[in-house]
Amino acid sequence: MVQVRRLRLLFVFLTILACGGLLLGQLTGCAPPDPRPEPKIDAVEEPSDEPSEPADEPAEPVEEPADEPMEEPSDEPSEPADEPTEPVEEPADEPMEEPSDEPSEPADEPAEPAEEPVEEPAKANALPMDAPVSAYAPAEHLLAQVDEYMKQMEATVSTPDEYKDGVARIAKDSNTMIVLALALGLHDSDHRLKAHAPAMLQAAQVLAATEDHEAAKTAVAKLKAAVAEGGDGPELKWEKVASLKELMEQVPLIHASIRRRVSRRFERNTESIAGDAATIAVIAQGTLPNTDETIEPDKPEEWKKYSLQMRDAAAELLAAAEAKDEESAKAAFEKLDQSCHDCHVVFHPEEANQ
Repeated sequence: MVQVRRLRLLFVFLTILACGGLLLGQLTGCAPPDPRPEPKIDAVEEPSDEPSEPADEPAEPVEEPADEPMEEPSDEPSEPADEPTEPVEEPADEPMEEPSDEPSEPADEPAEPAEEPVEEPAKANALPMDAPVSAYAPAEHLLAQVDEYMKQMEATVSTPDEYKDGVARIAKDSNTMIVLALALGLHDSDHRLKAHAPAMLQAAQVLAATEDHEAAKTAVAKLKAAVAEGGDGPELKWEKVASLKELMEQVPLIHASIRRRVSRRFERNTESIAGDAATIAVIAQGTLPNTDETIEPDKPEEWKKYSLQMRDAAAELLAAAEAKDEESAKAAFEKLDQSCHDCHVVFHPEEANQ
């Protein structure tokens, strides 16, 4: 019991000394070197790198019994210990989200232009080889061309002198009339010469075989009668019916006529342009079986390819003329011109290099 009392007195004495020391420090302005300011300085200067140090230092005075009145400053270091945790979490989350979203957008963008040019230009105006005649040569334009060529051939055989000057021309015109008659007879629309087409084709073939003025004059008269009245003739089908040589010599003449009319006074010449385009289209279609007459008879697929290109370009030109669209007509004529050049590279290289 005596020892306990002594210990109590000692404890009271030490407590009085400690409180006296604190009071003396406050009166004199000299604070004892206690751990209260130290954790504040460490937490403010180094919030992100050393958050664990200020948390360990204030833990030492908590274990000593003499520091029981220091419980109040022991709460203060806990606040700066929580503050550095917020800036550490925020920068850690933000950079993780931004880079994950950005690469996904440019990865999708280049996929779109890769799908745009998917064979559409190649299929834009292509027609099958057995397309209906109306798709590239409407009947009304072919009928007008028949009338024009009949007038022209009648003038050529009107006198011996006219025939002498136009003998080469009558050969080209008669072969052109053959394919016009074939296209009209196989046309998918009804018209005034459909039933006359077989007789017209046969009479035009006879005219193409003539070699003198009198025979040609008689043949032109029979052809005119076939156009007006019809008659007997062969069964029509897409086969070789005319001379490739004469038709290929006719194409440049028609081509030059179109060039002149497209480049000058287009609106006044749309009907003539459409008629010429229809004639070129049926020449291209009508000569598809004439591969054996080319200088490269072992290249039938190439011949068909270029013939169909010429036919389809002529069809575009005809449509542009009907619409009175000058710019489209010029673009279609360029395609027609290019188709002729491409064909000549293979089948007439001497002309392609001129």
